[in-house]
Amino acid sequence: MELRDAINQRRSIRGYQEASVSKEEIRQVLELAVRAVSGVNSQPWEFFVAAGDKLERLKEYNTAAFRRQDAEDRVDPGVPNGIYRDRSRTVGKALLGAMGITREDKKRRAWWGERGFRFFDAPAVIFLLMDDSLDETAYRLDMGCVVQNITLAAMEKGLGTCVADQAVTYQKGAREILGIPENKRFVVGIAIGYPDEGFAANQVISEREPIENITTWCGF
Repeated sequence: MELRDAINQRRSIRGYQEASVSKEEIRQVLELAVRAVSGVNSQPWEFFVAAGDKLERLKEYNTAAFRRQDAEDRVDPGVPNGIYRDRSRTVGKALLGAMGITREDKKRRAWWGERGFRFFDAPAVIFLLMDDSLDETAYRLDMGCVVQNITLAAMEKGLGTCVADQAVTYQKGAREILGIPENKRFVVGIAIGYPDEGFAANQVISEREPIENITTWCGF
């Protein structure tokens, strides 16, 4: 797949086939991904990759925490404002529309919300972490670059991904089940697996602002 095609065709996958993804496949994705841009070659990223029984336990933990609205164990990334929130709402409505979930259908809306905490039932999840001795703001660029590389490297292998803050909302369970040390800070979680092309939400591709709306040209 050409890089241009991979970038244009990339989308968040929220429905996966039951087929597993091997450790070797994910290792190859990560090996390519860590060639990402890194300020002064600091390479601040670390990965915990969950699958099998460990991942199933984590899905169950997250679902239970979500259902009981466990605020004490919840870490929220915050909600954007203004136009940024409008963009988020637009894609949210598109996803619900694709799935045929109406505003009045509380049962299906709750089911949809739970899917995120179950990592959309992906067969594997990559947790991106960084040491808590590092300044989170200073290394945000590095983390974004390695995440983008993961999504594109996965596509080359026919794999889909969904990058989600929701994946690291209930961090206590992940630490206990996966053995993640307290001195490692969660950045994001990335569901990974073979896309279920028949899953309606997988057909939703979020729009991007025209370049002329977000670019100021100087000296041209």
